[in-house]
Amino acid sequence: MKSLDFLSDEEFAQQVQKAVRALPDAPASWQRAAVNLWTVAAFKSAVQSVVRRVAAVLTFDSWATPALAHGMRSLRSPTRHLLFSAQGRDIDLRIATVAETFSVAGQILGPDDAGSIELAVQRGEDRAAHVTHLDALGEFRIDGVRGGTYVLTLRMGGDEIVLPAVEVGERPN
Repeated sequence: MKSLDFLSDEEFAQQVQKAVRALPDAPASWQRAAVNLWTVAAFKSAVQSVVRRVAAVLTFDSWATPALAHGMRSLRSPTRHLLFSAQGRDIDLRIATVAETFSVAGQILGPDDAGSIELAVQRGEDRAAHVTHLDALGEFRIDGVRGGTYVLTLRMGGDEIVLPAVEVGERPN
């Protein structure tokens, strides 16, 4: 085999085509890690502009289900449980009271192995946000969340998944 330095344009093009057919794509997590290494904001914003925005659909809310049993089993759990679905992913979300604040924890079940979570609330001109990353099992936890209406955005692979607004706080009577 000739050195790549001495190939004609046609021979080089054939080698490139052969490599493209024979070599697999890098795993999505490696591709994201490579993009995150870019320090020039223009490059990063150009790559992020290719992100596909997906809306999640609420499939279960423990606040919406009626109590079927009587006695002790009819008491509501202090933890709110929500399930969402979006593009082949299921999002399991739990909201629990912790002292005078709340804990928002969950797990993403689907094809991705890495991503980040942003929990944001709109208060007039201010936007307060909590950001964390998924662990190896697709789980996350955000503590110290104050009551209010929040939007949860998941950034995974080439998708940005936006959940419908979620009320964090005490259950209304």
